[in-house]
Amino acid sequence: MEVKVVFSSSRPIHPKVGILSTSKYRIEPIPDTSKEPVRSPKRYMLRFDDEIRQGEKASQPDAEARLFLSLFSVIIGSRISIEGSMINNVPLTPATKVTYTNYETVVEDLPALDQAISDLSATTEEVARQYLRSCDVYRNALSLIGENNTLSFFLLTIAIECIANKVVQHGGTCDRFIEFVFTYLPNKTDFESEEEWRGILKEIYYRHRSGFTHGGKDVPEAAWLADKLNRRYVKNEIDGKEVKTPGLKWFEGVVRDCLHEFLARKDFPTDQPVDYLKEFSLEHGRVKVKAKRDLKQGEVIFEKDIELD
Repeated sequence: MEVKVVFSSSRPIHPKVGILSTSKYRIEPIPDTSKEPVRSPKRYMLRFDDEIRQGEKASQPDAEARLFLSLFSVIIGSRISIEGSMINNVPLTPATKVTYTNYETVVEDLPALDQAISDLSATTEEVARQYLRSCDVYRNALSLIGENNTLSFFLLTIAIECIANKVVQHGGTCDRFIEFVFTYLPNKTDFESEEEWRGILKEIYYRHRSGFTHGGKDVPEAAWLADKLNRRYVKNEIDGKEVKTPGLKWFEGVVRDCLHEFLARKDFPTDQPVDYLKEFSLEHGRVKVKAKRDLKQGEVIFEKDIELD
């Protein structure tokens, strides 16, 4: 089968390279009609022949292309974005794109945003800082759903860890992760027993977070199947063991509900409300360095005026 994958690279490959050929892979430039050829991302075509080898019953050319382009990204130090693919000239629409259309629906009723900002300003600086870090991680996790579910699962777990490690005072990192969910998830009726809840949360923490970090493993395909069927989990077998693999959509809802409830509880009040969004933003773009000479306010500072070594 002939596989074609269109991708863009933030770093253009010099025309003198021509067609890049390595092993069975070929990378060909796609003609660019943009008016800013140097700054705009460059588009390329990855081609390779996918053959089902003797004894094999399946093939995953999309996954193979993604792995190759991840390697290519490291080799040239460029942001790579896959735009589309074809097999034997038949366009492929990734099934995950269809599965996660719920993140593209219209927001008809806005939640109490004013109340959330008020609740944030009423908590301590330390907690507010970690909570906003959790929100930032959650935002990035959502942007990856349907594109890289493994990394999205990892980041959603980290979104809970960011704040759990600050406010839960006992146990290891997994224990704090689980305790935070038990404390702040407003509705725990998805599973009947605490034992079942702990089993699901441990599966997420150890297989989806630690498995990715320490074992280089992707989230099982059963997670995507659970999302497609709009289920909390799918029972399947991994490494000879029967497990319940939770869906990403379900877990995203758990994370979001926990973060909402945590802020609404007001468990860490401060004496005086603070505009943390403004305060923390002022920390960005600042570097404290030592001047080589006396400087005046409003003076333009050059590299030669400061000590960098």
